[in-house]
Formats: sequence, structure tokens, C-alpha cells
Amino acid sequence: MRCSGRDRPGAPAGVEHAVIVQSDLCMGRWIVLAMVLWASACGPSAPEGGDDYLVRVGRHKVTAQEFLQAFELTRTAYPGGPDPSPGVLQGARRRLLDELGTELVLHAHADAVGVAVADSDLEAAIDAVRSDYPPGVFEQTLAETAVPFEAWKRRLRSRLLMDKLVAVELRPTTVITPEDVAAYYDEHYRGKAAAAGSGERLRQLQEAIVADLGRRKLEEAFAAWIDGLKQSYPLEVNQAVWRQVTEPAPAAVPPAAGK
Repeated sequence: MRCSGRDRPGAPAGVEHAVIVQSDLCMGRWIVLAMVLWASACGPSAPEGGDDYLVRVGRHKVTAQEFLQAFELTRTAYPGGPDPSPGVLQGARRRLLDELGTELVLHAHADAVGVAVADSDLEAAIDAVRSDYPPGVFEQTLAETAVPFEAWKRRLRSRLLMDKLVAVELRPTTVITPEDVAAYYDEHYRGKAAAAGSGERLRQLQEAIVADLGRRKLEEAFAAWIDGLKQSYPLEVNQAVWRQVTEPAPAAVPPAAGK
């Protein structure tokens, strides 16, 4: 199924590592806008000195300002919803911190193993994104959300880099045996096979089984792979900055009467 420009989530690439190993799903316009904004608001900054980082891995970092922008923008994905509790907000902050840390680890690993995204690959990906939007809608979406094209382009390169790392290091180790397929078929697809009818539909079902099983195996392998990389590329979280980010500001004390 092909998504229209207003429903395509893969276009404005985000940093969530789950996106790397999951198939694209069509979403609503608000999710698209949120992902555009979030992807352009956060991610590894240009390497600099100083202690203004919130989290860093080697020369790659995310600042507190980038984190807060990303966090606030993700909340706009569901306008009009109920205000979450402080506990829910804190859990969301921690998940975002983990996602950004994962991206930093992947960037550090890409540096170490010499994996990079060629300009030609980036331009091809940009053309593919534009082709899924009606004429002018992609540019209009960026303009409406005040996202500079160059900022979005940098985020797309980052997404492609993560995809390339997975393709180079993880996919070749993800093996699907006939026994895996048979067991997965018995657990999830036996009733569907009986209803498939024609040989063409049965072939499509077999392809779906292999794709679904491969995706699940890749997701499982991804988690273990990332855990291993985090041992090689330790995350540094600036606890003083984290407290500033997560602790609410003290309430203002009203002036005493008559003053």
C-alpha cells in the first residue's frame, strides 16, 4: 500500500531505533508533522567542547535545549488530549533520553567502523520522499512547521546511516531456517493458509510469513546488538543538566498583602 504525502511517516525521519527495524505504517497528518518537527529538533549536535551537553558519546552530544524541544514537540502529536500525570511525563522523558542515547551510540560506532552515507544515496532518498507527496505538499509541510530543509536533510542522513549500519552488521546475522518458518506458521498462520484458496494467495502468504518472521528476528537481534554497542561506547549523562530538565521550577511566592 502506498501512502499519500499527508500520511507518510517514513518521510520525516525520526530517531527512534524501533523505526529502523519496523515496516512503515501509514499514520495521520498530526503524527507526520510531529515526526518532522521532532526529527529536526533533536539528534547529535556538531561536536563541540564544553559541558553544555545533556547526553554524549565521545564527540557526539545532545544538549538540554535540543532535548526539551524534542520532548515538547512530541507532545503536539496528539492535540487536545488529556494532560499526562507527572509520572507519565517523567517516563516519557526517560524513553526519549534512551532513544537519543541509542542514536549517539550508533553514530559513534559508524565513525569507528567507517560507515557513512554517500551524497548520492541521500539525494536518492530525498527524491523518494518527495515522490510520495502531492506536488508542493512536502515543501508546504516543512514551511508550516518552520523546519528548514537543510535541518530535515541532516536528520534524513542520520536515519539512513542507522539503516546502513543495520544492513551491514545485523541483517547478515539474522538467519531464518525452514524450521523457524514451520514453527511460526503453526503458531500464527495455519488458519489463514486454509483460507488462502488460490496458489497466488498462498505464495503471498508464504512471503508474508518470511517477512514477518524476519522482522521479528531483526527486532530481537537489534536489542542485543545495541546493548553490546553501549558497552563499547559508554553514554555520559550530565546529571546536573538532567535534574534541571526534569525537576519542575519552584512556584513563585505571591507578595505579602499591603506590599
